[in-house]
Amino acid sequence: MTDPDDTPPETLQEYFVLQLRRFRHGRGLSQAQLAERINFSPGLISMVETLQRTPTADFTAACDAALDTGGALSTLLPMLARDTFPKWFQSFVHLEEEARSINEFEVQLIPGLLQTADYARAVLETAWPPAPSVADADGRLTARLARQAVLERDPPPLLSVVLDESALRRPVGGPSVMARQLRHLTLVAARPHVRLHILTYAQSATAPLDGSFTVLETVHGEHIAYVEATGGGQLLPDPTDVERLTKTFEGSRGEALSTAESINYVDRLRKELYEHRRDSAAVVEE
Repeated sequence: MTDPDDTPPETLQEYFVLQLRRFRHGRGLSQAQLAERINFSPGLISMVETLQRTPTADFTAACDAALDTGGALSTLLPMLARDTFPKWFQSFVHLEEEARSINEFEVQLIPGLLQTADYARAVLETAWPPAPSVADADGRLTARLARQAVLERDPPPLLSVVLDESALRRPVGGPSVMARQLRHLTLVAARPHVRLHILTYAQSATAPLDGSFTVLETVHGEHIAYVEATGGGQLLPDPTDVERLTKTFEGSRGEALSTAESINYVDRLRKELYEHRRDSAAVVEE
């Protein structure tokens, strides 16, 4: 009988599983014994090792610590996450990982780099096409959250976000999810390398709201734009497009609230819109 560890991996997820098994076997641990050490269920470990679940960051970090891998498994997560994205989005994610600065204009939703896990899950549940399986749904969520590691990089990029008020009021996932999301938004916006600018309804009347976009500055000093559309997105390296969207971003940021004003505004909306609702679940402060 062929040992599955001797079968060459064909995908990044298969390679991750191969490494996990080798580290586990090297420590002489069964799935149940590893589960006890990392406080995850044996069933979850089995599903990860049979490709039925995508490994999360918490699960991977726990395995690294328990198996004394030196972080070898966690180093695979960014590549694994990128491989989960649609082909048209993978190039953008690669640029985002190494960007010096990220300027993002968002109308509909809280940007992916600033989403909580519950909010991201609620967004992805309505995405089209839907995930064909639970494993694929888990993979999409893990990939989206893995992008946020760029904010922990040393040094991190300067992230500037102009966010329309409608994204704060759209009840994605329900009141409890939104209350936690807006609380998270204020906490992240307080970081020194993050600038949040809320475009209120009053200010939105004079701002271009025809779609979301991002302008990145690469490690080589180049500027590249990315625009979203229904069912896809597109990189725009042409200087004319980049200049047009940069001017749009700067104009909108000039109309929007300052970061300090934005944090206060988000916090006030959180309390008014979501935390007073009797039908909301208990909100856990982060």
